[in-house]
Amino acid sequence: MKISDAFREASRVVRGQKSAAVKFLITEGCLTLICLAPLLFLTEAAPFKYLAALTPVLWILLMLPARVNAAAAMQDSLGEGSLFSLRLADPSGYGGKLGYGLSRALLLAIWGAPLIAAILFAWEKFAGQTDGLTVLQEVHAFGGRDMKTGMIYLLLILFGLILILLIGIGFHSGDRHARALDQKGLMKGHRGKALLCWICSLVFLLPLLIALVLVMIRYAPLLNNLTGVVNGTVEKPGTKTTLIILGIGAALTVPLLPLRSMVTAAFVNGLRKE
Repeated sequence: MKISDAFREASRVVRGQKSAAVKFLITEGCLTLICLAPLLFLTEAAPFKYLAALTPVLWILLMLPARVNAAAAMQDSLGEGSLFSLRLADPSGYGGKLGYGLSRALLLAIWGAPLIAAILFAWEKFAGQTDGLTVLQEVHAFGGRDMKTGMIYLLLILFGLILILLIGIGFHSGDRHARALDQKGLMKGHRGKALLCWICSLVFLLPLLIALVLVMIRYAPLLNNLTGVVNGTVEKPGTKTTLIILGIGAALTVPLLPLRSMVTAAFVNGLRKE
């Protein structure tokens, strides 16, 4: 299955089912918002703010099985079915879908272990009574007595750890579609190409990626005077403008999300046909 063929097949389905694609996107968006809704409790005082811990619970109980259902709906759309159907809310086999979702989450946790370890290390080292000046001294020493170099090193390390996790996500991106086709061993020997296909599909996130780059460019000059940033003596870029840039990028990206997901679905479906 050629990646270019997967793009053409995904485009064909989405163009032919525009209304269903919009409904599919709205359904997935609503499920996501339901899972994230408990985070609103963080704006409340204790003990209500602790209800925000319901977010990961809802994500596990709702989103993990929902992603399996979404894969089934996408595979149906590549045949004679619709991208928006009752398959998106199919409760049958809930336990199996939840177990499968947990197994995939465990695999991604392994890929994300270096990032998790780095976050826990930073939290243990700098949380609590550690003041900003101490943090700057640590960064200064890490950069060979150069503040900007130390910060760049830290950002590069963070980017590398995130990249490892993203590679893991792409590496296993076709698994749920193989399960939806009831061919769990379908991805053996094809994960490398599936990863490449997933990377190519990121082109549909280009508006958001451009927005993120613009925001980074806006804040990059702050690296020249981190001490001033901590002391509050340096004028920072306007938050409102930053939010507008990110909002525009997100608004332009959201309509493309079904197309991005369909590329991987079409690639796996093509493997089955071969």
